Amino acid sequence: MLEVNSHKHLKKYYQNNLALWPHNLTLTRLISRSLSRKDNTFIQLSSDSKNFWWPGLLIPLCLHNNNIVLILSERQHRLLFEVELPKLRSSRLGFDYVEGIELIPSDKKIWVLRYQDLIFANEKDLLKNRQLIFLESEFISNELRESMSIKITPKDWENLIASHSHFEASIIEVHERLNRILFSHSISSDAVIRIDHRELLALKEILKDDLPSAMPWKRALNVVNNEWVTWAKVDNRKLSWDWYMQPLLPLQPLSGLLSKNALLMLNNSGQSDSSFLDLNKKQFTFNIRVNLGNKFDQEPTPLFVPKRQPLPNTSHFYRHIIRQCQRLILGRSRPTIVLVDDLQLRLQITSELAGEFGLRVVHETTNIETNGIICCSCNWWIINQYNLPTPDQLIFPVIPLPTLESPWIAAKVEMLKHQGRDWFREFLFPETLTTLLKSLAIIRGKDVRVAILDGRMHYRSWGKLIFEALEPWVTLERLLPY
Repeated sequence: MLEVNSHKHLKKYYQNNLALWPHNLTLTRLISRSLSRKDNTFIQLSSDSKNFWWPGLLIPLCLHNNNIVLILSERQHRLLFEVELPKLRSSRLGFDYVEGIELIPSDKKIWVLRYQDLIFANEKDLLKNRQLIFLESEFISNELRESMSIKITPKDWENLIASHSHFEASIIEVHERLNRILFSHSISSDAVIRIDHRELLALKEILKDDLPSAMPWKRALNVVNNEWVTWAKVDNRKLSWDWYMQPLLPLQPLSGLLSKNALLMLNNSGQSDSSFLDLNKKQFTFNIRVNLGNKFDQEPTPLFVPKRQPLPNTSHFYRHIIRQCQRLILGRSRPTIVLVDDLQLRLQITSELAGEFGLRVVHETTNIETNGIICCSCNWWIINQYNLPTPDQLIFPVIPLPTLESPWIAAKVEMLKHQGRDWFREFLFPETLTTLLKSLAIIRGKDVRVAILDGRMHYRSWGKLIFEALEPWVTLERLLPY
């Protein structure tokens, strides 16, 4: 019955709104079935779905809101409340919800939670017998890791000393020791330096009879262990540093919740398996797995990956990517997006291109000229792509492999090595594919070309797997003048 009613309302919705994705009727049926039967359902959306799949999810939720928890990232939250719900109200459908953790809803209201709220609700055991819905589920691990992150600033140290004055000398001794270690190893103005988590344990031992009750110290001293990575961001100009802490296995605290509750997960990346390695290790399974849309029916993306490109570790690679970027940008009438995750390399490329193209070149800002050139990280582009006009092209000077200069990435690789696992195939490479596919999602089906200027696409065995993941595409053998 839910499927029938959802179909009727979706057709009415289409009368008031443009139907730009052909699989919404199927998606509505699948979600209605999952809600009615409480199945563990995984739905892989094709890359042309963009944000057009929202009605297929929201309409069944309006009609069947029994013990439902909808978990959203910050971007998804904005889309839901600023874009999708106003459109839904025009179709006279009510989305009966409670937001946040201040008020626990009844069984008949949809509970809308951000990831931080999800962690708190799980710790308080508030999610029993509720079906959990995750959107863009390929980013669950990343969202949880960011939400569980802890940051300790110099002000927090001052507050700790003020509230534990009888331990003042011991706390200052720990802080001064860390100061000496960090500034002796700092070789740049904004260095990032790993800190052994045992430094936190030493502080906990000092305060063991009077552990702080204020955040962030309370959480840091209670949850951080050897499965967390901690590091400092050092500011040599201010002679100060901030202490950061993140879990290596962010899904682990939720493993019990995810194995006991019914789940509905929508995935947009195209990589339906790599995102769930941690879950699969626990024998977690979905009752229903569905791929919506055949990617080979989509318009192929023009792809420029010339052969005989140098590898990134060669001496002439940098000049090669600068020349290629300049050639690719010449004569373009719409924006160009240059995607580089390495900050130092990105700033160098930005400077070089600004010398050639002037004020058209900007760094991570949405305020651009009609034919502007944005140099940015992949994550910045993924977050801000909906606030920008459709570009002429995306340029990847290097394949966006996660950098081992990131303390969290380095620590995760060390952990996998220690376990004797294939850290590249299990971790770095799936992360790379997810980043690439998410970066390309918005330009699928549009006349936007993609250039990858990294010789590893042809000279490494895993380069072939990237070509396969990017399908459908059509080769651009050479650049033609306008």
